[in-house]
Amino acid sequence: EGDRIYHAGVSKLRVATYRDGFVDLETRADYLENGAKAVGNAAAEEVQFVTSVMDGEFMTEKVLTAGETKGVKQGARPITERELKVLEKKKIQIHDALDEKLKDMVQIKDPNGNNVNKAKVASSEKSADSKDEDVIEEVYASTTKEEIDAIVSSVEDQKAKGNEAFTSGEYAQGVLFYTMALDRAADLPDAISVTEKLSNGGSSPSSSKVEQLFPRHIVLSNRSACFLKLGHHEKALKDGSDAELLDPTYVKGMFRKGLALHAMGRYEEAIKCLASAQKLEPKNKQIKQALQFAEVRMTQEMRKRMQR
Repeated sequence: EGDRIYHAGVSKLRVATYRDGFVDLETRADYLENGAKAVGNAAAEEVQFVTSVMDGEFMTEKVLTAGETKGVKQGARPITERELKVLEKKKIQIHDALDEKLKDMVQIKDPNGNNVNKAKVASSEKSADSKDEDVIEEVYASTTKEEIDAIVSSVEDQKAKGNEAFTSGEYAQGVLFYTMALDRAADLPDAISVTEKLSNGGSSPSSSKVEQLFPRHIVLSNRSACFLKLGHHEKALKDGSDAELLDPTYVKGMFRKGLALHAMGRYEEAIKCLASAQKLEPKNKQIKQALQFAEVRMTQEMRKRMQR
């Protein structure tokens, strides 16, 4: 397949390959023309695409989120819907080959040692299966510790990639990785309680934090920092507010919420938020400076209003 170029939120991207100094292949990619749409936690600008050479031609495809891959992996590399279908087809072929191999190796005998027709066994088991249906559904409704550990590990991996992107100044990429982490965390059994808290928390604030299998408030706070750097202040405010809802004692979430309010010119709310953060960490110099700056801007705004 050759090299792959990953991109998100990019318009009029030109991709070309050269041979002997001349353009061999050329294409253009645009996230809206490629069908990017806001889904779940991800805005249209955060949907990831990959452009690669397939059968001598450029192809741009949407990269699937962790939740869309149905647990199918292709190493550490993100995969597309086309690649997922290929992997699922191979998986079915392997299972069919194994079933075919084992079919003639397994024999079923009755208590007298005589071979029993498998069709009859299947028929008798069918009624037993229906009786146990409720039990089976109950078992599959739960998530095993191994499955939870695998999801948490995947979320940690995406979070680490987001942290690396932020440190490198690649804030849009950081948003993408943090969003993928949150989407993967949505597969955890505690997702319902977390969603309820975020949906109802604004109308009924609480000082208690939500028990989580993975600390989503840290990811939300980190994504808020990326949005602040990108100038997306409303999104930064939303993530900072959600982080505070999940854990009202997490200072970084409150701090970034305060910075977003300040950037939006909502100084009075910013002062209140930053003052609450300072109470939790009175020796934090960043919070102290941000609070002082917000107070100065608030004073300036009040003077302007009085002069009108």
